[in-house]
Amino acid sequence: MFAVDQAISPTTIVFGVIGLVLSLPVWGLFVAAGLRMFRFVRSGQPLPAGDRTDRPLQRFSRVLVEVFGHTHFKSRPLVNVAHWLVMVGFLFGVLVWFEAYIQTFNPAGGWPWLGDWGAYRFVEEVLGIGTVAGIVALVVVRLRQGTKERGSRFFGSDHTAARAIEAIVFFEGLGMLLVKAGKIATFGGGHPVADFLSRHLATLLPASPTMVSAFALLKLLGGMAFLALLGLNLSWGVGWHRFLAFFNIYLQTNADGRKATGRLKPMTSGSKVLTLDNIGEEDTLGVGKLGDASWKMLLDASTCTDCGRCQDLCPAWNTGKPLNPKLLMTDIRDAAFGREYEGVDVLSMANVISDDVLWSCTNCGACVDQCPVDIEHLDHVADLRRFRVLADSEFPSELTGLFKNLESKGNPWGRNRADRNSWVAAARADGIPVPVVGDDIQDLSDTEYLFWVGCAGAFDDDGVRTTRAVVELLHTAGVKFAVLSTGETCTGDPARRAGNEFLFQMLATENIATLNDVFDGVPAGQRKIITTCPHCFNTIRNEYPDFDGHFDVFHHTQLLNRLVRDGLLTPVPRGPEHRRPVTYHDPCFLGRHNQVYDPPREMVEAAGASLVEMGHTREEAFCCGAGGARMYMEETIGRRVNEFRSEQALATGAEEIATGCPFCTTMFTGGVKALASPDAPAPVVRDVAQMLRDSILIDGHLPPAREPHFLGEVIRPRRSRGNGAAGADAPLAGRDLGLTSTKKPSPTTPPAPATPPAPVAPAAPNGVVPPAPGTAVLPAQGALAVPNVVVPPVPGAAVPPAPGTAVPPASTTPPAPGVAVPPAPGAAVPPAPGTSVPPAPAVPAAPSVVVPPAPGTAVPPAPAVPAAPSVVVPPAPGTAVPPAPAVPAAPSVVVPPAPGTAVPPAPAVPAAPSVVVPPAPGTAVPPAPAVPAAPSVVVPPAPGTAMPPAPAVPAAPSVVVPPAPGTAMPPAPAVPAAPSVVVPPAPGTAVPPAPGTAVPPTPAVPPAPGGAVPPASAAFASPNVVVPPAPGSAVPPTPAVPPAPGTAIPPTAEKNDTEER
Repeated sequence: MFAVDQAISPTTIVFGVIGLVLSLPVWGLFVAAGLRMFRFVRSGQPLPAGDRTDRPLQRFSRVLVEVFGHTHFKSRPLVNVAHWLVMVGFLFGVLVWFEAYIQTFNPAGGWPWLGDWGAYRFVEEVLGIGTVAGIVALVVVRLRQGTKERGSRFFGSDHTAARAIEAIVFFEGLGMLLVKAGKIATFGGGHPVADFLSRHLATLLPASPTMVSAFALLKLLGGMAFLALLGLNLSWGVGWHRFLAFFNIYLQTNADGRKATGRLKPMTSGSKVLTLDNIGEEDTLGVGKLGDASWKMLLDASTCTDCGRCQDLCPAWNTGKPLNPKLLMTDIRDAAFGREYEGVDVLSMANVISDDVLWSCTNCGACVDQCPVDIEHLDHVADLRRFRVLADSEFPSELTGLFKNLESKGNPWGRNRADRNSWVAAARADGIPVPVVGDDIQDLSDTEYLFWVGCAGAFDDDGVRTTRAVVELLHTAGVKFAVLSTGETCTGDPARRAGNEFLFQMLATENIATLNDVFDGVPAGQRKIITTCPHCFNTIRNEYPDFDGHFDVFHHTQLLNRLVRDGLLTPVPRGPEHRRPVTYHDPCFLGRHNQVYDPPREMVEAAGASLVEMGHTREEAFCCGAGGARMYMEETIGRRVNEFRSEQALATGAEEIATGCPFCTTMFTGGVKALASPDAPAPVVRDVAQMLRDSILIDGHLPPAREPHFLGEVIRPRRSRGNGAAGADAPLAGRDLGLTSTKKPSPTTPPAPATPPAPVAPAAPNGVVPPAPGTAVLPAQGALAVPNVVVPPVPGAAVPPAPGTAVPPASTTPPAPGVAVPPAPGAAVPPAPGTSVPPAPAVPAAPSVVVPPAPGTAVPPAPAVPAAPSVVVPPAPGTAVPPAPAVPAAPSVVVPPAPGTAVPPAPAVPAAPSVVVPPAPGTAVPPAPAVPAAPSVVVPPAPGTAMPPAPAVPAAPSVVVPPAPGTAMPPAPAVPAAPSVVVPPAPGTAVPPAPGTAVPPTPAVPPAPGGAVPPASAAFASPNVVVPPAPGSAVPPTPAVPPAPGTAIPPTAEKNDTEER
């Protein structure tokens, strides 16, 4: 034992000086190398501002989670634990390593205060043991994997760098333990917990301060060797990743830690995103040389650890092709740091990465998903392909036809666009309704899902069978869906993955314009699209938002699985003995790219099958070989990828192979056909939708379809299309001007059936005054109806009786739920019995319809309408009477009687408390001022034609009192009245008699044959306006007379009665 004051000696001082002197140049070398690395990464092309630096706190937290949680090592628990121990030993061992500078001079020394703390010594003990144990485990793994076999993940790695780093780490960990044990052996002490291993090692060591100083120098020199080797070898990723991985994780694409799968990064030149609209001659298309590479590509290449986990699952590498994701990055790194190219920026990437390497990639995303330091291989492959296609025009010959077909026909196979409708016609022929947007429906206001069929779903035989199965399931479950049919074009996925970025943008722009049009007015979060193709699913969901296409996209397995769980689809139960074994293949663009794993599996089991998993499944599933535009290219190198994956499926012994992708179905069908034994039945390859459809059949037939309904709360803005607008008649203060939920049905007016003849009440003696014969009658103008407006009655409408007559109670009629809007001129008029008139487009209107009866039919009297007491004196015969504005009518029907039929008198109606006194006979009545009205055009009748009655409207509370015949009365002041509709009668109607006289029934005048008269316009009248006509003014004509039976009726144009709010 030595005393502490005897620790320092000339020998220990020499050791300390040696360590200090050697470390100075080493630190200089390492710092210089670090600066070179920084300048190298910074020399890359910039990316759009904020592209990888947004949400810094979330990014920093993600670094902590990935580094200390080792989230990318879960599938390899042994490697996970071993690497975690080595990593933590390196991070916190830095503090222990710097302590060696003190211990070489003073073997009994250490960090002031901290060195004597028991917790610090315990952590140091654990780190030393963990570092040694962890690195030994990793060395064993490397030796067992081998380095020369192609199947080894360490094939092609820098073995010299790996062995050197492993040796340094081992001696660093051992140095920590030896220094602690030597101090205990020389100076005593030792805690049973804090020094639980080193105090036992101390019994094996002599007491020597010089020995302790030598152990400290050994630890110090090990760290210096590490720094020196990295300073001399910038391409040693196995060492540099200990510093660069933190930055690479922080600067990954997604701040929340999602892998850079799904969405390809847009093509950029500098910091500008290139599009068809902004490309310039100076812009670089893709990456053709190191100077074109982005700083992220250079950082990724420098960070690669050579671990080989990416190549473990690469379908190209495992089938004998030259592509190796690890070597792709290390070749770029080695070319950049190679001495013969140092400082030269003209190295063509084609000389580093061959075309066979570049075009072997299937874009499966396994490399990106497996990489522990978040290298983004797919984005770099895309940039390299873009340069070869757009700048060099060098690509596989098969892609020439692909690009031409996509550009001219909108699909990869060059099929005519009209063929997209073939499956729709076949489904309809079998009784399955398939609504088509633009043909059967005009928009998606009453539709919850748009079914995006895709190219394979419309043209490929297997794809069509899947499409048909999905449609039958949606129809059976009562899902409100529609398709675009010929309105679709390819989403552009094969073009983009093949490097033709501008062709992709052209197709994407066309599709986004189409989708935005059909979803016009549908709010965000409600623009739901279903797809059967994971490539379409991924493109619309993840890549269209870059081009202002924001939609809510669901794979068909997600929706169908929900329908089963909600009980809307009920597979026929099967016992265990009837469950056949089925294996499921995870499509790359559904699984790895979008993390959809469980819904298809739940569907397989719901369909009555027993799921048997392959060896590589979910995140570690192998690709079928169709992605990355490889579907359209021949495989001439190595083994076919689809056969390699089909072999894994056949090894399960499953009777059926289920997929969720039309491309996977095609690839497995070919693979099984090539591999299946002729002596044994080959497994059937089907989409899970076909399996589910077959599982719900009852005696070979689909069960009865449910009533179409919305699955969830679907929000739509109020529209005025269709047969009515909800709430149009409601007062503005009481209307819901926001969005309406379809879970709570809003009041809408369905298409009215043919209206039977309704009773017509003849005009009371004091009801109306006809215009002078031959005067021109203009159509009534619509205006905002406000209470207390008095207008003359419509011919044939219920007219209040003379004062003193009994008024029977009127029937109560609720107001119409929508604004009554007249049809356009020439609108369809109900035909005579036996005639057939096609329906015209619906016009939103109140349920108040004027329907002329067939000639000769008897018409019962109209129901009485309540009115309040008031006096309105009609003008003397011959005076001009202005037409009244049309007012929204209550639900009632007024039909003119046939000529010569007896019409009973209308029930008397009380009048409102307002008085309108007409001018004396012979005086000219000035016309009423024009009131803003809803636009409508009414054709005046032919001369001499009789006017039909206008729609019956609930009369305002008013009483009309006629003057004695021949008496001239001055006009009385207008008094505001409740809303009512009064329209002047056609020429030739009877003049009301004097008060108190009997009121004979007045027969309604039938329309003249051939006269086309639309119903009177219903609109809003200006508030509180009653204006007498100017003297001598012409009386505006009443609406045109409806045509006689058999006359041609032009179709009416669709109108909107309210603005979309």
